[in-house]
Amino acid sequence: FLSPLNMLIGGTVVVLVFMGFVWVSHNKDILRRLKKQYPTTFVVVIMLSSYFLISYLGDVMVFMFGITLPLLLMFVHASLRLRNIKNKLENKMEGIGLKKTPMGIILDALEQQEDSINKLADYISKAKE
Repeated sequence: FLSPLNMLIGGTVVVLVFMGFVWVSHNKDILRRLKKQYPTTFVVVIMLSSYFLISYLGDVMVFMFGITLPLLLMFVHASLRLRNIKNKLENKMEGIGLKKTPMGIILDALEQQEDSINKLADYISKAKE
């Protein structure tokens, strides 16, 4: 499972698919509207496209453990982090453009609005109760 070349191939494919989908969605009006109407579907299409390209290359397990697991942990962490004063202040600073976090850059490229992410976080917190 720990093969540097396969990890590099898997990472390169994921980055290229991500950049390709973002470029196409910014240049094609139909895809831009679809991305705004169904943002989760857009992310799922990126993940599935990456999976099929990597499976074609034979490096699925490297992708699953080396790329997808950290992304999953990043999304879970962002959804479940505490909502304290410092976090709210940082969110306001990012909202007015003073500070950009890596997660903010990724979500901006995917055009995932903050309110849709907050709805998901609220749903998860209600499901816990």
